[in-house]
Amino acid sequence: MNYMPLDLSVMQPEPFPHPVMMRFDLHPRKQPSREEKRGVCSGSVCGALRALVRQCWEDAERRKLVMNILSVAGACVFGLMAVGVFWLAVEMDNSALQASKPSCSIKP
Repeated sequence: MNYMPLDLSVMQPEPFPHPVMMRFDLHPRKQPSREEKRGVCSGSVCGALRALVRQCWEDAERRKLVMNILSVAGACVFGLMAVGVFWLAVEMDNSALQASKPSCSIKP
């Protein structure tokens, strides 16, 4: 059985019977206003969201500042305690040395 090669050049597509509407034709995009171009939204929802984001950002900054202050204060307290313990050990050793030394250093 011999097959004839298919000649696609003679085939023409039929025109689509309905007008084709793209998605952007169905929902035309509105032009942004001057405020929207600058990044300012109009409407109470967008303003409320911006205020909420700003408040959360400020709270996070405040928490970060408080944590930094507390960590510095903790480091200072630890340093003071270390110095105090060292000073106490030196004083106790010094008092033990003073107690073992004879009170009169005159040689007979």
